[in-house]
Amino acid sequence: MSLAKRNNGCLECRTRRVRCDKTEPECFKCCKKGIKCSGQGIECRFSSHMKNGLPVAKAGQRAPNRYRWVTVTSKQSGSSPEATKVSTSRASPASPPKASPDQPGIGPARPDIPATETESSSERGENDVEFVPRETQVDHPQRAIQAVSPQARLFFNHFSEFIAPKMVVFDFHGNGYRDILLPLACEDELVGQAISVIAAFHLSQRAPQMRMAAEVGQHAILSKLFRDSLQLEPRRLFSLSTWATILVLLVGETITGANNYVHLLEILSNLAQSSDSVHSLSSTTRGFIREQTRMFELFGFPLSSETKGIQTLSKQPDYYLDFMSSYPSLSQDPQQYANVAVMKEAIKQACDLYRNRAMHLISREESIQSVERLKETVIDLDPSVDGCHALVWTYFVAAAESILPEHRAFFSTRLQSLYSCTEFGTIPIAVQSLQHIWANQDSQRWTEVVTRQRPILIM
Repeated sequence: MSLAKRNNGCLECRTRRVRCDKTEPECFKCCKKGIKCSGQGIECRFSSHMKNGLPVAKAGQRAPNRYRWVTVTSKQSGSSPEATKVSTSRASPASPPKASPDQPGIGPARPDIPATETESSSERGENDVEFVPRETQVDHPQRAIQAVSPQARLFFNHFSEFIAPKMVVFDFHGNGYRDILLPLACEDELVGQAISVIAAFHLSQRAPQMRMAAEVGQHAILSKLFRDSLQLEPRRLFSLSTWATILVLLVGETITGANNYVHLLEILSNLAQSSDSVHSLSSTTRGFIREQTRMFELFGFPLSSETKGIQTLSKQPDYYLDFMSSYPSLSQDPQQYANVAVMKEAIKQACDLYRNRAMHLISREESIQSVERLKETVIDLDPSVDGCHALVWTYFVAAAESILPEHRAFFSTRLQSLYSCTEFGTIPIAVQSLQHIWANQDSQRWTEVVTRQRPILIM
């Protein structure tokens, strides 16, 4: 999905085929008609490789409410302005959405479509836009995209630019957080609300006034999921919408450091097992579900319960590390390939540290040697190197296991460096908890401290 700046007026004026005066935040023509104007600015478009998951209108049918048809052709040198044609379907009347107590204060509210489809001829100016006649449009209708409010566009753009890149090792054309979740958010209200809420949480670190609305929105989504879990049969509970919503909320847990992640992770893991029986999912979506669920299991379960942690790490770490190799051009970049090999080795060593500590299988001397070996593994991997944000959990485990002051300083400093890269709120909480862990290192296992006293999703 691409986010393009519009310069030909608001969606409502283009839908009614009149020239927009482009006044912000709402144009005068919409205000005159009593229409809620979606304003100027960013507009979402789907490129060809993303269209498979979107609804298609059959030939001869009118477009559904609040959709518009968009044909995007590639621009070539020497092409005329007529090379790109945009046609807008007539919108049918729609009543304003009714407020619901389940709807959060932050969410992708769609702009209302007016009951009046076109302006009268007396209201049209001589400079109004002329549209391509129906006869000259393409034979096959293009897939539709959903109009979203300016507020939702802000949150979706922030999610795309600042959060999605940090949830994968390398950001690339095909990032599922951008290419699967964002198009779904434009169609599914619950997913759209979840993305808006966690984007607001991330933004609230610099704009604290957003925090309260984000918390209200998060509570509303969690309440709905809880009701659905009580009312629906287990086999009917799975849907791509539910799974995506829980995944997005788990991403939010890494931003806020809240304590909901233990239950959300259990639900996510169970839903992912049900996804294999849903034949409507594409292979790309199914692969994204599998690799992201395993990533959260690897980093989440060991910090939620020692028992779950030992059970999770009883499998070989490679079982969970598909997310490290999902970058399609990895084998073509020797430097990135080498960096991934180092990061995988560091994660495996951290898994061994956790398992040995939780199962009482490591002495003081062995612990110091293991931490030193992990330090030597990553010492040449600068925190600013692309992809190193995948080592947050690894550095926390190494820091918690550290006994020598130089080891503690090295890994806690690495954690703080990664926070400047991601601005995910669990990292400062993790650094603070290390002081308590080190103070009680002689009397309590750190694996026991983090799972019983303050379980947080550190990744």
